[in-house]
Amino acid sequence: MVTQTEVPFPIGQGDVTVTTKRNRQVHIRHLIPKDVEILVEFFYHLSPETRRLRFISIPPKPPRELIKREAIRLAALDPLRQAALIGTIQEDGCERAVGVSRLASKAEEPETAEFAIVIRDDFQKEGLGTVLFDLLLQIALVRGLKRMVGLTLAENHGIHRLVRQAGLPVTSQTSRGETTLTISLSDSANS
Repeated sequence: MVTQTEVPFPIGQGDVTVTTKRNRQVHIRHLIPKDVEILVEFFYHLSPETRRLRFISIPPKPPRELIKREAIRLAALDPLRQAALIGTIQEDGCERAVGVSRLASKAEEPETAEFAIVIRDDFQKEGLGTVLFDLLLQIALVRGLKRMVGLTLAENHGIHRLVRQAGLPVTSQTSRGETTLTISLSDSANS
C-alpha cells in the first residue's frame, strides 16, 4: 500500500500541448500559486450556467474579492493530498485558462480522492475535458488511489457522460438533485 508520504502528487512537473477537435492548441500544466489571477479571470469567463453546473451553489454575481480568496485557496496545493491541472491558451497577448481539473484525497479516506473539472464555455465539446480527466485518472493511478468521487448536479449530463466514457466501473447516487459519482480505480488495476 502507498502511504501519503511515499508518493506526493507531482506539482509543477510536466506539461503537454494538445490539439482540440476544433484544431486549437491548449497547453496543459500543473496549477501553481502564481496562477491566482488566471483563475479569477477564468471564473469570470464562465457562463452563469457553467458556473452553476460546476460550483452548484454560488451567488449569481459573487464579489471579485470572494473569487480571489477562493482562487488563492485553490492555487495553494498540498502536494501530499492534491493535484490540479490547468489548460491555457494565448489570447490577446496573455495566458488565459480554458480548463481546470482538480484531485484532492480525503484525509479520512486516503485511498479516495474528490475530483472536479470545468471547461470554459467556448472550449466545451472539443475533447479538452476528456484530456484533463484522463490526466487526473493517471495521477490517481500513480498515487495508488482506489476511488475517485465527484459531486455534481444530477442535470449535469456532460460530466456524467465524461466519467462513463472513461471505461471504468462507475456508480452513482442521486439525492435532492445532486449526484455523487464514484469511479472504482482498483478494478482497473486488476484488468
